[in-house]
Amino acid sequence: MKKALLIALLLTLTAGMAIAQQQGGPGSFQGGKGTQGNFQRGNPVERLTENLGLNESQAAQIALIFEDAQLLRIEERERSRLVSEEIRANTHAQVLEILTPEQQALFEEQRQKREEFRRALEDARADRGFGGRRGSGDCDS
Repeated sequence: MKKALLIALLLTLTAGMAIAQQQGGPGSFQGGKGTQGNFQRGNPVERLTENLGLNESQAAQIALIFEDAQLLRIEERERSRLVSEEIRANTHAQVLEILTPEQQALFEEQRQKREEFRRALEDARADRGFGGRRGSGDCDS
């Protein structure tokens, strides 16, 4: 009985996964439409102009809207990075207050090793052409 139930459960899960893949499940760039997805690269203003029949004035206005939105995203990302750095620094200071001097030295040594590893990883990525920092690769052309 347990064996049959287990087999039925496995078959159900397998079938569900296959259906989800066909329909473009979470994380797919297909918008839940299988292979007929709507994820497109390229200039969105050109796509909108083609798909909606925009005139030159409309296309110019929409291009400005997209540019402003991009600038806002960049500003927000920078603010978020600064807040994260501040939180990290405060957390670090609070942890150090609790530790004994020996533990503080070990904590700092481990932090230094992590930083060296992170730098080495960034250098390796840069050498392979993937950019030195996350999100700054050469894919933005």
